[in-house]
Amino acid sequence: MTSTPEEPVEAPTGHPVMDETAASSYAAGSEFRRIDPGENCGTGCTGANNYELQNIHYAHTATLSNGQKVRGAGTLIAVVDDGFLTSHQELAGKSIDSTYLSTNTPLDHGTAVTSIVAGKADGIGMMGVAPEANLHLTSWENVAPASLVSHLTNATNDAAAKGAVAQNNSWGWDTEVAASQERTNYENSGASSYAVYSAMQRGGTPAQWQALFHAYDNFQTSGVIVVANSNESSLGDASAWTALPLFVPELSEAWIAVTNASFTLNTSDGSIRSATLLSAPCGSAARFCVTSDGTLAHLPTASGDDSYYQDNVIGTGTSFAAPQVSGQIALLAQAFPNLSPAEWTTRLLATARTDWAGFQSTIVGQQTFAPGVTHAYSSDYGHGVPDMKRALEPVGGLSVASGSNVFTAERTSLDGGVTTSGSVVGNSVAKALAGRSVMVVDALGTDFYVDGDELNGSGGSRAPSADAAHLSRNVDRIAASFAFVEAESAAGAGLHDAAVPKLFFSQTLANLEGDTAFSQLFPTEDGGYLQFSGQMQDVSNGGTTAFSVSRLIAREGFSSELSFSFGQSGGSFFGTEARGPFMAAENTGNLAAGVSISKALSAFWSVGAYAEFGSTFVDDDPSALVDYGSFAYASGGLTARRRDVFTGRDMLDFYAGVRPAAFAGEAKLRLPVGRDADGTIRYDDLSVDLADSDLPLRLGFVYKNRTEQDFDLLFGFNTDFLAGSDPEPVYSVSLGLKKEF
Repeated sequence: MTSTPEEPVEAPTGHPVMDETAASSYAAGSEFRRIDPGENCGTGCTGANNYELQNIHYAHTATLSNGQKVRGAGTLIAVVDDGFLTSHQELAGKSIDSTYLSTNTPLDHGTAVTSIVAGKADGIGMMGVAPEANLHLTSWENVAPASLVSHLTNATNDAAAKGAVAQNNSWGWDTEVAASQERTNYENSGASSYAVYSAMQRGGTPAQWQALFHAYDNFQTSGVIVVANSNESSLGDASAWTALPLFVPELSEAWIAVTNASFTLNTSDGSIRSATLLSAPCGSAARFCVTSDGTLAHLPTASGDDSYYQDNVIGTGTSFAAPQVSGQIALLAQAFPNLSPAEWTTRLLATARTDWAGFQSTIVGQQTFAPGVTHAYSSDYGHGVPDMKRALEPVGGLSVASGSNVFTAERTSLDGGVTTSGSVVGNSVAKALAGRSVMVVDALGTDFYVDGDELNGSGGSRAPSADAAHLSRNVDRIAASFAFVEAESAAGAGLHDAAVPKLFFSQTLANLEGDTAFSQLFPTEDGGYLQFSGQMQDVSNGGTTAFSVSRLIAREGFSSELSFSFGQSGGSFFGTEARGPFMAAENTGNLAAGVSISKALSAFWSVGAYAEFGSTFVDDDPSALVDYGSFAYASGGLTARRRDVFTGRDMLDFYAGVRPAAFAGEAKLRLPVGRDADGTIRYDDLSVDLADSDLPLRLGFVYKNRTEQDFDLLFGFNTDFLAGSDPEPVYSVSLGLKKEF
């Protein structure tokens, strides 16, 4: 029977969500445990359940964003074997492509292998590792020896053309040779290629063998070749056919050799207690080899549609170990459809179990799969036992990738949060990200997906907060420059009052601190003053530069200030260090004009107001995902000052208002939404209205007291919050004491 193509299955766009309780319950089910021989190995020890050992139950109960469980839905597995009873209840009703069955005589071996790969999970009998996968079957039974290589070639090409994600090969040649011996024989043969050598050893023509190798290579663009190792432990090495990539290097991309062992577990924690190798070791193929438990019971037979081996018949062999791995590749292909077959292979190898002494004592090397991701491999067991729970989880943490390809892109770890809100732009970008699926990657470049709200570790909508210490020091620095004015001029106090409001709401003077900060007054002929304020820090390395020039005058009980300012920050986002590509900038700057007015209400109280209007620019970092360009912003607020609060030498400033916020401008957001099999990142281009930010409010106070010992005591309290969306304001408190000599 030849299947008709199915409708494409919607690709998942989220984490495979696992359920510990559901997985445990599923693992206890009779159909899941049906193939378990139930070995008894003594006190504190239990024989491993084949599927549970590899955490298949976690995959089968994991939920993808499209609602599917990870059971192989939408995938196609090719099986090359010797006869299939396709009407068996484990296979009946499945979509099966039988184009290359030749004259199919149902046999136990092919029926059992195929059922291990994809036997149905329907509450009857046993189940396969990928019970919802479709099948492409190839039988080499009754194929003339002279035509076998071409038959395998054509079948492999057909499976690849139809999108098979794995090809299971639980078969071998009549005469098997250890890979190490094969290398010696090949090198001594004088053959110009392994295709020529294969023709010399097994018949056929070099062209036929080269065509088969090319078919295997072509298959690896869509799927993984899985090959059962020899059952002859006396070989002392992997069979040459299992280790074919050693002789045909272009096949090493997505090729997995599978050996067979039985396992016992510690009943206390489920860790592997011991393993007994039952086949040839991984040996020369260790770098691309895994070990599965191929000792099974109650396998389907070809005697009838509901026929199974009885309780006292236990089969073992790499033929039954390999299809478990082929099914696992299908599970990975369903969960991560955007990965290449090489990456499915990597995930299986890099996450395999190695937790038993026999593995540790036979380690012969370490393989590096990605920066920070290494995995040991053993001469006996290769990379160990596949672990589907770990293979479905992020490896090495998640990051936002910004660039053209996941393998070369700059990455920002989600640990601690990625900055999505910033000075001046507020939470406009964070709001644009909310509710959208954002692609993030693990250390292997595998795509996972999170809601934009999850990016910022302290809440995606939160805007940055000022430090109360900065504001207090700003007030103190300005006060120092007015000290002599207030002493010499009746209008000095009013001018000082007019100069203070900008400190709480000006973008340029937001961080007027450090050894290079300054504030100087220069009198003018009309009784007013010019004030120069600013700072320069690490200018040679980009640093921060801020300058403000102000004209201060007093008229009829009012004091006013007109200021012009310029600020520039290199390597930061308006002076704030930001994590990640949403607030990345090589250089930011602003040019602004501000006006303030102050009125004395009494000898002790005065009130003031400030407003600033400016234009900003952002020079994007190459890794930036947001192009802000230029936009306009505004800020402003009210102040109240009380002199002689307690001691006659103290002062208290209250302030409340709006921090700098964009009111006009549009940013271009490149949102990572997926990746292709070659790692190319796919983006959605979005426009972000920078004015669509929640209003960033600020209120607080600064208290300054000159003690009798001429110490200056500073105390400040500040709170920043977003009107309407930030339920948890950000509070900061500062306390300072200084004395000048």
